[in-house]
Amino acid sequence: MKNKGAVFFDVDGTLIDWTKKIHVPTKATKKAIEKLKENGYLAILATGRPKNCIDEGILDLGLDGYILSNGAYAEIDNKVLFNEPLDNKELKVLLNFLEENNVVYMLEGQEYNYVLDMKNNKILDLIREANLNINNFKTEWDKDTVKVSKIIAVAYDEKSFDIVVDRFKKEGYAFMSNLSNGGLFEIYKAKYTKGYGVDQLLNLLDIDKDNAYAFGDGENDIEMFQSVKYGIAMGGYHKRLEPYAYDFTEDVENEGIEKALIRLGIISDSLVEI
Repeated sequence: MKNKGAVFFDVDGTLIDWTKKIHVPTKATKKAIEKLKENGYLAILATGRPKNCIDEGILDLGLDGYILSNGAYAEIDNKVLFNEPLDNKELKVLLNFLEENNVVYMLEGQEYNYVLDMKNNKILDLIREANLNINNFKTEWDKDTVKVSKIIAVAYDEKSFDIVVDRFKKEGYAFMSNLSNGGLFEIYKAKYTKGYGVDQLLNLLDIDKDNAYAFGDGENDIEMFQSVKYGIAMGGYHKRLEPYAYDFTEDVENEGIEKALIRLGIISDSLVEI
């Protein structure tokens, strides 16, 4: 039977909100996704996280597919469609520059994350706040061979971010800053976005854009919203996302996903029981 459509879900600020200590999807969110699948829609994750950072609470949703690392990796029904790590020669230049400018970093691969020092307080704070599995981190690795899709950098001040952007902005990288949240910023190849992953999956599954929905809250959800007809911005969304949203809903804490799916007619109010 042909699917009615596909619904794509961001993780942080959408399915969960680690800033509010909501580390697993709520019961209402889980039930709503279960019902939308029963109603003939595919439920697909679309996140900046790599596969190793998708924890049990998300996996327990029984999603049909994954777009990870901002679109650099995708799979459907446990089949890998593509996996595009950063070029090691370019990566080495970038990492050497970060180290020379005292910018702490974490490398995100699909199997593991890689750091220079597990005792670094900034790295430990990131692991704790984002509820990451410390067993998925390695300190023994080689810049010439490591396979990673994205870099999480921890700036000491806003100047650190500006220095990195100025040096590498013409080399095909994208930068997403969240300096107010512990000084974090992301570095990844601009070619790969959530929108890129969504386009590939919709084409493969023969699902029209008019039957595609997406939930997100961040700046890196813009391209995803452009690739579907119905982009739903969660409460607390980034201001740059607003022009691209079809509609708006409440935040994770106030069951924004459940309420929007009901309003969109994908699930029935009477079907969702907590």
